[in-house]
Amino acid sequence: MRQPAQSALKARNRLLTMFVLLCILDSALVIAAQDRWAIGRIFLTIVVMYFVIQGKQWAKWLMVGICSLVVVSLITLVLALSSKLSATLTGGSLMMAVLSTAIAVHLVSSKELNRYFADKRKVDLQ
Repeated sequence: MRQPAQSALKARNRLLTMFVLLCILDSALVIAAQDRWAIGRIFLTIVVMYFVIQGKQWAKWLMVGICSLVVVSLITLVLALSSKLSATLTGGSLMMAVLSTAIAVHLVSSKELNRYFADKRKVDLQ
């Protein structure tokens, strides 16, 4: 069994780090907003990321879609309700939008991450 290249593993670890930060921030905002329904969204996103790390193409594009939807939703929320949101929720929402953008861009543009996914799919086929 062949090991992925070191640079590919670094790209994967960078993705996982950004994702863990996003989940922590998202959980903190859910607690601050007392929006218990959002917990299901967090769990769904974690499940999709599991499949992304397994190298599933459909999951990668679903995650890009989720991140894009999160960015649009959060920016719209902040613009529409900025006077009614606390500074914590506004700042956290903007940080979450930035992290979601970074994750989506990393998923789409990182050649090393794509190499990791390709290696992962090859290993799964063997």
